Amino acid sequence: MRSILIIDVEQKWRDFLSEVLGAEYQVSYCVGSRDLAKKIKMVQFDIIILDLHGGDDSMLAALVEIKKISPCTPVVITSNTEKAELVVAAIKRGAFDFVIKPYTAVKIKASLGKALENISLRNELDYLRREQDVIYDLNKIIAVSPVMSQVIEGIKKFAQTDSTILMTGETGTGKSLMSGAIHYNSLRRGKPFVKINCANIQETLLESELFGHEKGAFTGADKLRIGRFEQANGGSIFLDEIGEMSMGLQAKLLRVIEDKAFERVGGNRTIHSDVRIIAATNRNLDDLVARGLFREDLFYRINVLPIRLPPLRQRQDCIEPLAKLLLDKLCRSLHKSIKGFSTVALTAIKGYSWPGNIRQLANTIERAILLEDQAEIQVVNLMLGNDMINAVCPAVSSPAPTVEPAENLALAATERDNIIAALEKSLWIQKDAAILLGISPRVLNHKIKKMGITHPRWRKFRS
Repeated sequence: MRSILIIDVEQKWRDFLSEVLGAEYQVSYCVGSRDLAKKIKMVQFDIIILDLHGGDDSMLAALVEIKKISPCTPVVITSNTEKAELVVAAIKRGAFDFVIKPYTAVKIKASLGKALENISLRNELDYLRREQDVIYDLNKIIAVSPVMSQVIEGIKKFAQTDSTILMTGETGTGKSLMSGAIHYNSLRRGKPFVKINCANIQETLLESELFGHEKGAFTGADKLRIGRFEQANGGSIFLDEIGEMSMGLQAKLLRVIEDKAFERVGGNRTIHSDVRIIAATNRNLDDLVARGLFREDLFYRINVLPIRLPPLRQRQDCIEPLAKLLLDKLCRSLHKSIKGFSTVALTAIKGYSWPGNIRQLANTIERAILLEDQAEIQVVNLMLGNDMINAVCPAVSSPAPTVEPAENLALAATERDNIIAALEKSLWIQKDAAILLGISPRVLNHKIKKMGITHPRWRKFRS
């Protein structure tokens, strides 16, 4: 139960507040300002109601004292006068709200409710800021392997500059995370950080998404839209999958980099925006330039500070600590109590090539957590494919010639169940399910046909 302190010299109002608030709050009283400081130092109140009874200056001084001792505690002022200068004086000294007497139970409860909601939002923001600092703390990013240590050292240096950065690397290597780390370790950390995936938005809409549009610029543009570059003014913008951007948009982006200016779609007013660009791609931009699919001048402008994120197979020393970190994080979010990996499972994780990198590792561990009913993750629930299981645990995973047909059927049924579970988690998209299972789409398709697995969506698409 939340605690509330009521400071009011009038007995009738103390009785009224006790009656209407007693069921929801632990109510304490203080008649005047004499013992107020001592009381606040002894007890941390969630909220305080302070009556100014006629605009007494001593009570305004009490408000100042309250905010000095407990600056985060909201104070709701009550008074039988509504002089503007008194309201202004109270708000300037830190009051959250000003309620005029006589007030109703509904009125005072509404004011207290707003104050408590404000506290909750402020605490949530403080938590998110602290969590964000932890997430983007470069000293806490797992970089055990020498190649990843070099990457982190480079990011620490690059973050302190304002130059454009190009991150390259395979899908799932953590480019999005590193872009956030760059921004939140830079001098722009207090300014906006805007992310946009150039591959996820239709080409016809991407220009509007980046630069905004004027009302009436095209069919459906019924109001003004502020683009991402305008939103990111003073901060950083992360352009993921920049290799998918059309040549026309590449030319406009080049102008933004050179002049820090652009026009909204359908507009002729030049808008200036000071934005630090962090670009990323999993494609070979040198090859795209050679094939005429990416502007050479833009490539040089975004490739000022290059960062290449290594795939997991090139940072073997990082796999085990990453797996344990992901297990702990996912167990908390999924409300599961699993203490670690079995020896065989950990050996399989460390020996696997992880073509989908950290993203695949996270998906694999999440699925294993959901399937596991033991204290440790077992290798069978990792679903890394029969070849991997045979390599790390041949005695368990390779059926002996003496296995009875019924047991063979049971093993086949388990594999079928695992495949269906992966398909359901991937919304029956075979490519994504193959990544979860750690096998190629071709192998998965063969198994689906062999086992007679089907789905209404597939029949619809094939007809």
